[in-house]
Amino acid sequence: MRSMRPAVGLAWWCLGACAAAHPAPTAFAAPSPRCGRSIATDVVLANRRRVHSGAFATIRHKKAIRGAPVHQRASADSDDTASPDGNVGAHDVDIAIVGAGIGGLCAGAILNTLYDKKVGIYESHYLPGGCAHAFERTAKVGDETIPFTFDSGPTIVLGCSKEPFNPLQQVLRAVGVDGEVQWMPYDGWGMIEHPNQSEKERRWKLRVGPGHFEEGPLVQFASNPTALEEFNALREITKPLVTGAATIPAMAMRPGSSSLIPLLRYLPSLISIISNGVDTSTGPFGPFMNGPLYKVTDKWLRDWLDALAFSLSGLPAERTSAAAMAYVLFDMHREGAALDYPKGGLGEVVNALVNGVEQRSKSGADLGSKVNLRRHVESIEFNADGTRATGLNVRTSGGGKIQVNAKEGVICNAPIWSLRKLIKNENALKLLSGGDVIFPPSGSQPPQSWMTSKDADPSTGRGSVIRPRPLQSEENEQSDNLLAKCDSAEMTGSFLHLHVALDATDLDLDKLEPHYTVMDRGLEGDDLVVDGVADGPCGEINMIAVSNPCVLDRTLAPEGYVVMHAYGAGNEPYDIWNAPSDDKATATDAAVNARPPRYQSSTYEALKDARASPLWRAIESVIPDARDRTVLALVGSPLTHERYLRRPYGTYGAAIEDCLKDGRTPIQNLVLAGDGVFPGIGIPAVALSGASAANGMVGPLKQWLCMDELKSRGVIN
Repeated sequence: MRSMRPAVGLAWWCLGACAAAHPAPTAFAAPSPRCGRSIATDVVLANRRRVHSGAFATIRHKKAIRGAPVHQRASADSDDTASPDGNVGAHDVDIAIVGAGIGGLCAGAILNTLYDKKVGIYESHYLPGGCAHAFERTAKVGDETIPFTFDSGPTIVLGCSKEPFNPLQQVLRAVGVDGEVQWMPYDGWGMIEHPNQSEKERRWKLRVGPGHFEEGPLVQFASNPTALEEFNALREITKPLVTGAATIPAMAMRPGSSSLIPLLRYLPSLISIISNGVDTSTGPFGPFMNGPLYKVTDKWLRDWLDALAFSLSGLPAERTSAAAMAYVLFDMHREGAALDYPKGGLGEVVNALVNGVEQRSKSGADLGSKVNLRRHVESIEFNADGTRATGLNVRTSGGGKIQVNAKEGVICNAPIWSLRKLIKNENALKLLSGGDVIFPPSGSQPPQSWMTSKDADPSTGRGSVIRPRPLQSEENEQSDNLLAKCDSAEMTGSFLHLHVALDATDLDLDKLEPHYTVMDRGLEGDDLVVDGVADGPCGEINMIAVSNPCVLDRTLAPEGYVVMHAYGAGNEPYDIWNAPSDDKATATDAAVNARPPRYQSSTYEALKDARASPLWRAIESVIPDARDRTVLALVGSPLTHERYLRRPYGTYGAAIEDCLKDGRTPIQNLVLAGDGVFPGIGIPAVALSGASAANGMVGPLKQWLCMDELKSRGVIN
């Protein structure tokens, strides 16, 4: 039973995947101790009307003018008053959820709306949505204060405006809030290679739908004439991995030994998915790239497949799941394929999910479910023998304490590397460890996908590559030590962000694309070899996503302005942000204290400026005079992700090989969700894990009856 579920979930993983990276929702994110800022909060403010000759001025964050944050429908500090001893009181809920990322919000919306459960979601950040939240900032332009709305992470989605719907859209439909999000479809994205290098620069467009890729860039750029034949053969041989997957809804998923029961409703589709063999269906794409199942020989096609894979998993194609790659090859090139963007930005999706959590249930009851912001979860509580999760110990931003009593259980949407520090009960630790509790050595860190050369100078050049996957022992894979699996899961790379607001005077948006993928050194990379690993599409800060959403939605910025977001997702190594031993800064919590020290402010700002150069090149390849037009610029680093979004080491997420097979734990009423749980990284993936976790909090019969009701409404088949 357990081995069948991943075959379905992996296919769902990329229903809605894209060629621009999808940061996975974080489990909980801490506000700044100064002003509660969000993901893009390492700020550089520039106002070209106030500086000489349109120069780009760097000003400290405290001088930036903050606007009122968006998405304030969830509950903030004002509804709880601390007693003299600092205790705010108790919250009584049916199910407590750690983290208001997409996974936690999907789980909460389903439990509240469909299962009549009172839910309490507890989130450290002042905004819901995790890495997928949206935020507002303002810039002073002359005598005016101009507001702008930015997406913090994901910028491109498939499967929301047209069937087959991805798991996120399925959840929105299931809880009845899909009408709150208006999806704007478009047909593709621009590709720019070697930006602003006249002799090398290459510009082309990737159009989704049948025939466009095959008759366009593939035949134009392929290394040999057999590339088209190879591409078609690859799609054909991987077809069994995806056939029937679109007919199995996210609401059919659940963790644990009963996972097969709801899938029996879709038995023919399930059989079709696993007909190629369970190991092949759930394994990496390597056998389809390098043999023995198939071998892709065309160099350009291999590079393109690596670029697609990296946007999904933060790893090359051979280390990305076979089912995920197969679904991308199907979904991008099918009849009716379209890319989607939500009007108003991704924050509108978050708002809709918050409404799903806090609305009346399907029975009409006002259960009092709430998304509680600026509420940091310090621990998950258990009964004395550790066999049952009983609630949460929560700290408010003002230092007060809230005891959350969860009558039926807890869903933990925290990154899997954070699970151990949330468990204080010794008996629970033993159960989650499968016996004796063995703590990782002091100062140790999880394995990293990226390795950085000792001679690398991050301020002037590159020196990091994705390391080969180390061999894993079968004993470790079959171990009952859940905490050890979480602690030792391989971390993919981190992020570098550049959000800008630009003066759009005389700018013709109709001639621009809503989205670009910029390959700074070309799809093939350059000649640099680091530790025996050659450059390529997965190289350090080579592939840069550039979101230009005002092309679709002019309401994201006031008239006369546009917002853009350039980011490298998964290709910014964390290690280069470690400070030299004589340049220390204060760490954020005990879990971080054991890590290498951080740079001082001046050094850190200089490093951000240096590392953001490729992001500026990417934006300037779309709008050449972007710096002169800039009124606001925000740079977010791996340390931003680590500190303010509580992403350990700023990671994109877990390598697919190390994702937990499902959200089950040895403690029956403690269920996990998020990007460290199968099917892994990406908005559709974490929406699926959230739906599975929600279903896991009720019995199979109740889930079956819920699916009957959804089918009667035409929401699922």
